[in-house]
Amino acid sequence: MSSRAEELILSLAKDLVGEDATELLRFLLKKRTEMTDEDIAKELNIKVNEIRKKLYLLSDQGFITYRKTRDKDTGLFIYYWKVNLDQINELLLNRKRLVLEKLKTRYEQEKDSLYYYCPQDNIQFNFDEALENEFKCPKCGSPLEYYDSEKTKKFLEYKIKQLESEIERETKHGSNNR
Repeated sequence: MSSRAEELILSLAKDLVGEDATELLRFLLKKRTEMTDEDIAKELNIKVNEIRKKLYLLSDQGFITYRKTRDKDTGLFIYYWKVNLDQINELLLNRKRLVLEKLKTRYEQEKDSLYYYCPQDNIQFNFDEALENEFKCPKCGSPLEYYDSEKTKKFLEYKIKQLESEIERETKHGSNNR
C-alpha cells in the first residue's frame, strides 16, 4: 500500500473511529503481520482492555480482521489481529467514488450557472441571488462582480478525470487479485 493510500486510510479512520484507535491502526499498518491483543498491549505499553476496545472499534468499521484459535492448555480463545487490506482498498474506492460524485455535481452546477461575488466580503452568489439583491452585496452594499468560473471548471474536469482513472485502475487491479 502506498504511503498516500495509507494516509487516506488513516484520515478516514480518524473520522470514523477517532484519534486513539487510528494510532493503533497506524501501528498495525507498520507491523504488517498478525498479532495477539496481548502482544500489541505489551509493545504499546497499554492495558489489554484498552487495546481490545480499539481493536473491536477498528474491526466494526472493517479496518482490521482477526482469526481465532483455541489454546490447547487453557481452552481459551486467542485472537490474532491484522489489517484487512482487501476491505481497506474497498473503503478507499468507495470514498473516491463518493468524492467523484460530489465533483461531478459541483461541475454541473458550475457549468449551468452564472456566479457573482462581492469583492469586499468574498461571498459568492448565483445569478438568482444576485438579481434578487439588485447585484449588490446584502452584507456591505458593494456592487457584485461577475465571477468567471472557467478555471474552476477546468480544475474540476481535471480532478474528475484523475479520479475516474484511479478508480478504474484500482478496480481492475483489485479484480485481478481475486
